[in-house]
Amino acid sequence: MNVICACGFSVPKGTKCDCRIKQAKARQAANDKARGSASDRGYDARWAKESKAWLAALGEPLCACGCGRPANMVDHIRAPKGDMVLFWDRTNWQPFARGCNSRKNIKSEGGFGR
Repeated sequence: MNVICACGFSVPKGTKCDCRIKQAKARQAANDKARGSASDRGYDARWAKESKAWLAALGEPLCACGCGRPANMVDHIRAPKGDMVLFWDRTNWQPFARGCNSRKNIKSEGGFGR
């Protein structure tokens, strides 16, 4: 069974028309450009060194979400959103497992930073 896209083309139900795919890619490219790279947002060599040292100082921390898995990265409790004071505020850091951090970001931001 086909459905009609807003552009007028018929496409199989459950699939996206080429025009919708193109629009989604353009939106994502604009979002990525506005957001800046990880390094632009502060996740650089200094972050890698300091976050790793902070985790090590905790010993063998567990993920702050309560899942019981070992933490292997640092998460910001409140997303800094460009606020570098908040970014480097260690009271805003918490130990997290990578998978839990990804789930948290998807839930709180609607995707990876979107």
